[in-house]
Amino acid sequence: MWAAVAAVVVGMVSCKGSADREKEAVVHNVFLVEPRNADGASVRDFAGRVEEAKSVSAAFKTAGQIEKIFVKEGDRVRRGQLLAVLDSADYVLGVNQLRIQNTQIAAETARHAKLHASGGLSDNDFEKATAGAKQLAYQLALNEKKIEYCRLTAPTDGVVTSVNFERGEMVDAGTPVIDLMDNTHLEVVVDLPVSEYLRRGEFAGFTGRSPQLPGRSFPLQMLSLTPRADNNQLYQLKLNVAGNGATLTPGMNVAVAIATGGNGNGGVAVPSSAVFDNGGKAAVFVYNPADSTITATPVTITGTGNADGTLTVTSGLDASQSIVRAGVHHLRDGEKVNVIAPASTTNAGNLL
Repeated sequence: MWAAVAAVVVGMVSCKGSADREKEAVVHNVFLVEPRNADGASVRDFAGRVEEAKSVSAAFKTAGQIEKIFVKEGDRVRRGQLLAVLDSADYVLGVNQLRIQNTQIAAETARHAKLHASGGLSDNDFEKATAGAKQLAYQLALNEKKIEYCRLTAPTDGVVTSVNFERGEMVDAGTPVIDLMDNTHLEVVVDLPVSEYLRRGEFAGFTGRSPQLPGRSFPLQMLSLTPRADNNQLYQLKLNVAGNGATLTPGMNVAVAIATGGNGNGGVAVPSSAVFDNGGKAAVFVYNPADSTITATPVTITGTGNADGTLTVTSGLDASQSIVRAGVHHLRDGEKVNVIAPASTTNAGNLL
């Protein structure tokens, strides 16, 4: 009989040891989260696009027929470079005619001056003759200017983006003939949601990065922030490109990091589900990437909780440490865990 009892006891102990070993062999899956600064200080990334500082449309100051165009789309031009010319034959004929008339009027005005000086011409008639001569001189100068206006030059350095007319076509004064892109100064445009626009007073700095320039970043300076939202409730932020942004080109996509200063209260915010009671003290599980284990770390909590479901930790934890987000009551100090990567926002279902 005693032998039977001993066998039962040994069996129970053996089963218990086997159960403990099986329990120890279980590796729990966990999600991690990084604490964020509770004072509101943060760095947020937004999609931006590179644009030229301005686009310029070059147009003739007078109407006429296009005689020749010297540039094509994609050409880089310098300020003052000749772009196109109009047929100026009619203007040249008009100028020649006015010059002949002006020479004749000038001679008559000289005779009138002599007559007026000798008393042979009244003051009123002399003033009329003088006024006619001045009017003709102005007409001559105006037509000479029209000959100059038949030459279209680049108003700025840039790249030709569009040639809107062909040789032989008629154009009116002020009609855009050639469009230029001034890419000597580039801007980055970012569309901000309302939540970020309301925090505009906390903006502390801007940094740009481009997928085409891996490992490099370039500083950005704020130019303007439109105070009016568009139809999508977005506010347009314009930033000036400086530093290493010289290799950027208009139309390129960039990532813009906006740093905010916060309110200076200190501490970090963690999800309330990450905090548990550890011997009467609040604690969180800090993940150790070196060996994939977790450590129960005591923390100091202030307040009863935030509106977004987080708790503010004032000591024992910093924003550089990763902690277990939820399910902490089923874990043990020093336990090895398996970290589950967060779901991709751009590859739903991991189909790609």
